[in-house]
Amino acid sequence: MGEHYRLTRVQKFLVGVVVGGAVVIAGIGFAGSYTAVRELAIKKGFGNFAYVFPIGIDAGICVLLALDLLLTWIRIPFPLLRQTAWLLTVATIAFNGAAAWPDPLGVGMHAVIPILFVVAV
Repeated sequence: MGEHYRLTRVQKFLVGVVVGGAVVIAGIGFAGSYTAVRELAIKKGFGNFAYVFPIGIDAGICVLLALDLLLTWIRIPFPLLRQTAWLLTVATIAFNGAAAWPDPLGVGMHAVIPILFVVAV
């Protein structure tokens, strides 16, 4: 139980690939959803706050997931962090879907990247 597992060079490389891939997925997801969520927020009367609203949601997802991973790693799990991040992700998917509504293909396309990000994390 107290033993530390050492990663091989190949395993370290794969960890790098996974982390790099998650960052790329997050970047693509942010770039793809920012405009759609911003425009929806403008339509809903958010005013100038509409320009930072999508950033706040995505930053919240990243921070909550990172904090959840950190606390889990140091053996102080707090499941509410992960559940809140998932709730924010569902909100992002819903907001993106609403921007593409009523096109079912567009709604599905907006959902793919956030789901990929959560599964990767």
